[in-house]
Amino acid sequence: MLYQELLKEEKIKVHQASPEEIKDIIEIADRDLSFAKEAMAHNWDWAFTIAYSAALSASRAYMYKIGYRPSSAESHKTVWSFMLLALSEDHHDRIHFFNHMRVKRNKNLYDHAGLISETEGRQIIDSAEKHIEVIKKLLL
Repeated sequence: MLYQELLKEEKIKVHQASPEEIKDIIEIADRDLSFAKEAMAHNWDWAFTIAYSAALSASRAYMYKIGYRPSSAESHKTVWSFMLLALSEDHHDRIHFFNHMRVKRNKNLYDHAGLISETEGRQIIDSAEKHIEVIKKLLL
């Protein structure tokens, strides 16, 4: 089984999501992406964090669609590990990018104000937008 190791380590759980639940999570991803774009004019730290959250939500929606959810411990890290297993290698660079940004997001959110440059903010927003588009196509 593709996800056996994550199940064995109790990093993911089987989850029977309803179509409405999946739709709601995608709506959260869309909302967050839209707000990240608005936040660009005010604060790159928050634009970055919100765009990261949008990509994470889309990934969680995909997990739900195929019958899993992350356990509570290290859930962000687990989502990206799961996505590396779930998506083809064509998507791995983007998933590795988001996993790297997960670490930066934690520093940005909890340790350092002003950590995110305009370039990084624009990059994660563009990447989140592409990621959400890919996930929406996979959910069809």
